[in-house]
Amino acid sequence: MGSVVTLKNGDDTEVIIVSQASVIEVEDGQGGTKSVYFDCGSVVIPNGRQTPDNLFFFNRENVKGYRNEDEEAF
Repeated sequence: MGSVVTLKNGDDTEVIIVSQASVIEVEDGQGGTKSVYFDCGSVVIPNGRQTPDNLFFFNRENVKGYRNEDEEAF
């Protein structure tokens, strides 16, 4: 947690990881919900979590890159 990353298929907005191994309820498209597992939860930098809708979930394979070489080396 605490790593700053950008995501594939994104607009290069940096997000900071604030949760790991999250299971959330999402609409299933048939009027119900289903549980979905995500590796990470994050918030946009520098805004943080201003509302519950500002938490974004993704999996490791969605990570495009780290903030900088220093963080990658750490």
